[in-house]
Amino acid sequence: MMPQPTTASQKAPQNQPCSQRTILYLILALALVRGVIYASLVPPWQAPDEPAHFERARAALSAEDWAGTSENQPAWYDELRDELIRFDFLDYTLKATPATADAPLNSYIDLYQEVYGGLYGSRLTYAALGWPLFLTPGQPVILQLYLLRLGTVLMNLVIIFLAYLTTRTIFPNNQFLDLGVPLLILFNPQHTHILSTVNNGNLTELLVMGTLYFMVKGIMRGFSGVTILLIAAGTLAAMWTKATSYFLIVPLAGIGLFYLWGFRRYWPYLLLGCGAIVGVGYFFAPARLSLLAGEAWGRLWGGTLYWDPFVPERIFNSFWAMPGWAIVRLAPFWYQLLLVVSCLSGVGWVILFFKRAEVLFSEKYRSQRQALLVLGLAGLAAIGTQIGWHILTGTLAYSQGRTIYPVIGPIAIFLLLGWQQFFPNSWQKPALSALTVILVLFDSLVLFVYIIPFFYARA
Repeated sequence: MMPQPTTASQKAPQNQPCSQRTILYLILALALVRGVIYASLVPPWQAPDEPAHFERARAALSAEDWAGTSENQPAWYDELRDELIRFDFLDYTLKATPATADAPLNSYIDLYQEVYGGLYGSRLTYAALGWPLFLTPGQPVILQLYLLRLGTVLMNLVIIFLAYLTTRTIFPNNQFLDLGVPLLILFNPQHTHILSTVNNGNLTELLVMGTLYFMVKGIMRGFSGVTILLIAAGTLAAMWTKATSYFLIVPLAGIGLFYLWGFRRYWPYLLLGCGAIVGVGYFFAPARLSLLAGEAWGRLWGGTLYWDPFVPERIFNSFWAMPGWAIVRLAPFWYQLLLVVSCLSGVGWVILFFKRAEVLFSEKYRSQRQALLVLGLAGLAAIGTQIGWHILTGTLAYSQGRTIYPVIGPIAIFLLLGWQQFFPNSWQKPALSALTVILVLFDSLVLFVYIIPFFYARA
């Protein structure tokens, strides 16, 4: 059954039930414990691009180091290279082993300053990712790595909390959704793995989740000046952190269309205002956005289109569980089961549409409908951008589930809302308990049957 929503003029209850508040605190505590477990058990450097992101976070401490390359490398590059060798970094990647152990660092990892010419991330955002290093100058590289991992674990707690707030803002009286969404994120083994390693995408996810929350809050309760500023600041900060956040333009445009239609009598002034916002946004947007947009436009009209079913398949599989450098694969059965269960959510949405069509399209629930539409646009834009880039360029580089983690909150909301339609109201609590048990078992399977044996049971 469709949860009873609130209108834009209604506010969610300020005092949530003590039991729900206690469960939320327990979820956050479990997120901390699980994050520390994953950060400890996964060997150093064994996550996508972790060495390169660590290099940028460490370099952000110094303007001289930030501009460093293999031609004018900082002294600690050799220490980083030696740690990569000590932990058998290349054994778990597809890169060829350098001919000599004293090869330069760029023989082991991509140095983003060299590869992107300074257009990948900003020093400020990497400093935000590497803030623990300001407390430990001069410490060994490996200790600094674990400090940064702990920092990203703490980010995961905030992400889960923001996902809870977003869900509860739309569905203030639906415990199945309010607690189910953070539980689904909590026990996603791949998400916990990535959020316990060093990657600027973790900061991007935090910024995007916060931005989406304020979008939803503005739709449900009205946009204040502070809310608008937070949305603008969050969007720009996310875009300056990583290109996987550029999709935020789409949900922002969706909100703009809502207000253009609602105040269509004043459309000349609204269009002028929108033009001014676009101009300011273009001025502050990272240069890489313009380059990628121009390349995409040129390929769309003058290039060859590609399609490889490997891309959506790998995005789906690695969204749930492909640890390490996306090389630890589960048995095919588990991915097939996850696909079936995910498709069942789509069936649930069909059931919801036919059973509650009058509620879905009634004026009373317009704010809830608009909030879900904005989250849906965000999810579709994030996934579509990754697949669309493959179609235009033929590259397989971005076919990883972590590239759509910025919308893991909306994805969890839509999955759970679909599954909820299979249970009557009296079964909601048992269903949530059963879901929790299933997620715990799946997470334990990935950790104890796949991750630990892969890294610690090698001959």
